[in-house]
Amino acid sequence: MRTSPPRLVLGLMSAERAVRRWVDGRSGDSGIGAAGAGVLFHLAAHDGALVGEVTAALNASAAGTSGLVNRLAAAGLLRKTPDPADARAVRLSLTPRGREVEAAARSILAELNELLVDGFTPEELATVARWLARTTELSRLAAR
Repeated sequence: MRTSPPRLVLGLMSAERAVRRWVDGRSGDSGIGAAGAGVLFHLAAHDGALVGEVTAALNASAAGTSGLVNRLAAAGLLRKTPDPADARAVRLSLTPRGREVEAAARSILAELNELLVDGFTPEELATVARWLARTTELSRLAAR
């Protein structure tokens, strides 16, 4: 008798929603959520990044990133400035408030990471990380 393969796509999508809900539920009054935290993390490491660079780093859509960046700017977490070399391009930088929220989000995700790895061996986690990297690569393969 043949057994059914694990329902990986459903499991991955359910896990993604659960992680987002967990992060969103702990974002407090910042209201930035998981996607906004990703933008803040990228800018903390790449101050003055172009919007397109943030979009690529997050593996997101241009329209989705644009809306998210506008909401984060309206909340006073980042500032948008024209690129001196290309007036059509926009560079992003964290504000002091954005740095505070980024630090809080980093703490929230450290707690989540501890919960996620609890009970798994380093070898098991390496397999999960490899599987997630391969899954992420699918979007690049589909674009070909």
